Amino acid sequence: MTSVSQQPIHDQDMVIQTMLKPETYPQPPKKITHIQTHISHIFLTGGLVYKIKKSVDFGFLDFSTLAKRRYFCHQEVKLNRRLTKNIYLGVVKIASVKRKPTINGKGPIIEYAVLMREMPQERMMNRLLVEGRVGEKDILALVRKLVPFYQEARTGKGVNPFGRIEVMVKNTEENFAQTQPYVGRLVATRTYTRIVRGTRDFLNNNQELFNKRIRESRIRDCHGDLHSANICLDKKPQIYDCIEFNHRFRYSDIACDLAFLSMDLDFHGRLELSRLFMKEYVRRSKDYDLPRLFNFYKGYRAFVRAKIHSFTSESPEISPKEKKYESRLAKKYYHLACQYIQKDRNPELLVVFGLMGTGKTSLAKELARQTGWPVFSSDEIRKALEGISPTDRKWEPFEKGLYSEEMSQKTYWKIRDEAQKRLRQGQSVILDGSYKRQAERLALMKLAQKTKAQIRFLECRAPIKKIHQRLDQRGRDDMAVSDGRWEIFHLQRKDFDPVNDPVKSNNFLIKTTRPAEQIVQNLLMKIRADA
Repeated sequence: MTSVSQQPIHDQDMVIQTMLKPETYPQPPKKITHIQTHISHIFLTGGLVYKIKKSVDFGFLDFSTLAKRRYFCHQEVKLNRRLTKNIYLGVVKIASVKRKPTINGKGPIIEYAVLMREMPQERMMNRLLVEGRVGEKDILALVRKLVPFYQEARTGKGVNPFGRIEVMVKNTEENFAQTQPYVGRLVATRTYTRIVRGTRDFLNNNQELFNKRIRESRIRDCHGDLHSANICLDKKPQIYDCIEFNHRFRYSDIACDLAFLSMDLDFHGRLELSRLFMKEYVRRSKDYDLPRLFNFYKGYRAFVRAKIHSFTSESPEISPKEKKYESRLAKKYYHLACQYIQKDRNPELLVVFGLMGTGKTSLAKELARQTGWPVFSSDEIRKALEGISPTDRKWEPFEKGLYSEEMSQKTYWKIRDEAQKRLRQGQSVILDGSYKRQAERLALMKLAQKTKAQIRFLECRAPIKKIHQRLDQRGRDDMAVSDGRWEIFHLQRKDFDPVNDPVKSNNFLIKTTRPAEQIVQNLLMKIRADA
């Protein structure tokens, strides 16, 4: 019976030197290629790959003992088999036979290696990207593989805590502290400040969104290192080399995992593939909130890459030429991170409008439920300005009293004022009102321009018969806020200004005959695809 050597006869350097000799292997290879990373020694033997973990301890990664290397070798095989087929063959033992390291030898075990089948280097995705040979079919194939992977991946008690906003705050603040020495050298102070401020603003304004992701089981045991260098686009995609050494880097929001590859596509100048990747994943997974987080997580991933290249640029082990190259890469990733964060600093202004009875309020409430954004309702604000309860009924004649032109102007001015406060803080808002005057719509266009918000008008429509039913039902509902009724519907219809440009160019026509939940899910997907 073989046993694990507590005091290895050979140190790891001796094992590495022996792995360079053909006679070490069960079937001596004609050629051995040795590749070294900061955590592994990899030996390509023309068909099979042997991967030995370095005896290192970086805090977040600890391979310092033989027992730990054995454990993480087995973890690597187990976890990577989730997204590969016939690639990870198992773990081999390296024993000391007559004081000579031997693969699968009968003697004290002195090292372990992951045994893999070699993949075709010419089909590696990072290489194909450089050659311009990655297309839509490849992206669709990746999505088809990833959707069921995430659906089946572990979630729940041991995983969910890693989706808390506090974890992301800790991670981002750690990144900022570690990259402070490079400000003014590899990243401009202004760029760095924008990234820090934009990141903190996003986290401060999206607590509920992070909580919602946890409730909806979007936090999973993911890949952790999903980028093009870890993908082989063979007959079917092989996604390998996930993070096995620290579950803190693997347990995350699915959006964060996917954002790495999307960011990588952007970095290679393939923005159209990046957009397709997100759009197709959302369509297949029905994860309609994912786009709200995507730019943030892409910025986070880009910043981490910038940090790593910053560290590498100061490594004493590389040449001056390599240091310059690493510095250039760091600068590019800092710039890319800033671009993503700046995009997420622009809030959204959704204006739900149309004739009475067309389902505006139901749609606005469902939008608020699915996005977590506040709603400013003309019905509620109008009555608040009058000092009455929202459910107090006012059966006024058309455009008289509470519904006079003057009162409507006050109401919509108040809504713009409240919306402006939120938008200036970077928070998206939803407005709910008839907005029958083109002048009021144009005023909102100016507000969006002033606050750098992305404005979209959502014009609600419904069949006349449906509107009649809704207004009759509303008249019998003691808790209804709106005083709209069938007797004045046709007067409002005649008095409703046409929707012309520039509003028309930002207008979505919404038929409210289906359940609001379905309408909003499809609407948010269209909005994200249009972004």
